[in-house]
Amino acid sequence: MPRHSIYIVSVFALAALISLTTTGTSRAESVNMPSAAGSPFDLINAVNALRASYGLAPYSINPILMFTAQSQADFMAATGNVSHTGFGGSSLTDRLLAAGYSLAGDLSLGGFRAENITSGNENRSAQSAVDGWTGDAPHLNTMISPTLSEIGAGVAIANGRVYYVIDCALPTTGEVPPGSTSVAGSGSTVPSVEARISVAVVSTPNVEGDVIHEVQIGQSLWQIAIAYEVKIDDIKRLNNLFDNNIYPGNKLLIKTDVVVPTASVTEVPASKPTMMQTNALASPTTTLLVTAAPVTSTPSAIPARTTVDNESIMGVAIGIIVLALLGGGVFTWLGSKKKE
Repeated sequence: MPRHSIYIVSVFALAALISLTTTGTSRAESVNMPSAAGSPFDLINAVNALRASYGLAPYSINPILMFTAQSQADFMAATGNVSHTGFGGSSLTDRLLAAGYSLAGDLSLGGFRAENITSGNENRSAQSAVDGWTGDAPHLNTMISPTLSEIGAGVAIANGRVYYVIDCALPTTGEVPPGSTSVAGSGSTVPSVEARISVAVVSTPNVEGDVIHEVQIGQSLWQIAIAYEVKIDDIKRLNNLFDNNIYPGNKLLIKTDVVVPTASVTEVPASKPTMMQTNALASPTTTLLVTAAPVTSTPSAIPARTTVDNESIMGVAIGIIVLALLGGGVFTWLGSKKKE
């Protein structure tokens, strides 16, 4: 084999070796090390084991509560703030209702619901979170409440910390124990009676059947969704929103293709028409009182005026032709006279 051929083959082999080495290194670096933090189901199992030790029936897992708990865990992880206040200043009751949960109890007082939250090193286990809640009366009441019956849990990890959330509630289909007249418990820093955010003023559909809401100061997507009885995801989809951030003055499309009642048309008796075109154009012979419907204008005399103009032009053209023929005849006659 010629020497230059051997050199070329060696170069290609070395390049291939470097490429494989780089690829293997990048893949090894992209693998995330497993965390000791538990899953949402580890939280639920630990809570139900605690209930069993008190002789209580286990909580049932509710998918809506799983969603609200995970959303709150994600929010805390994104903000680094351990709080029961969620997106846009929403409360637990707001979040449950906006997600479509049929919450039992007096909603003006918050309803029958409770939430426990905590945070710690990302290696903190779910059982450790439950053990921590057990040492505090409000948190313990959330987990062993005889009033609540359903549970959801969420876990999120960010910047070396893990965030745990459990949401427990009683649906309207559940049996409310005698004497239960207020929130069953809230855990952590949520007060026992929590006022709801004031309801947003609902807008009516426009002529196209679209419902548009202008965001006011202090309003959030949770609050607006509750007022219009729609889902937050539907509002975000219609407005191409990638998060829950809205600002005063934003105009949000809430619903489309809403049926608008058919407008009634009242016809006013026609007045006596006048012979003057100027008055006819200024004052239509029929006036329509229309609500949300196109108005049909009264035909005017403009086409007739156009016809008159066309006839005048035709008469002038004929006159010019006649004059041309007469002129030609005169010139011919004069020419014949000169020859004579």
